[in-house]
Amino acid sequence: MMETREAKAMSLVMAPDQRQTRRSARLELVRQVKLGTTASEARRRCSVPMHRTTVYRLLKRVECEGEQVFAEKRHGHPVKLRGEVLTCVLDYCQNHASAASREVQCLVAERFGITVSISQLNRVRASHGLSRKAPQREKKAANGRHHCLWSS
Repeated sequence: MMETREAKAMSLVMAPDQRQTRRSARLELVRQVKLGTTASEARRRCSVPMHRTTVYRLLKRVECEGEQVFAEKRHGHPVKLRGEVLTCVLDYCQNHASAASREVQCLVAERFGITVSISQLNRVRASHGLSRKAPQREKKAANGRHHCLWSS
């Protein structure tokens, strides 16, 4: 179940070249409709799959707001775990397999002065196969007798 959620979260992240592909496909779709192609035919020719309703919403927005509809309007923060910070996190997690994400979060805050959420650290760790390994516990005695501090 957790792997499915992680996979969905990772699939929602879009690379810049994918964004550009979608943007150019939308521009082409609008251009075709302006040249007289029907919206459904333009949708079928489009390189990026779009729902029929999405096409009509896009056309309506272009009609009302113009070409500025295609400007990038991303929300949220830029990715914090890049370069030296990412390398530090990955090295630490490889060397300390049982380190909790809270511990890694404190390390990043102390060393780089940035705050990274525990959920973001967990996503990064999972994507690199460095999820936390619970420390091994001592096993109980095989014969069923437990060590006691007092004897009877």
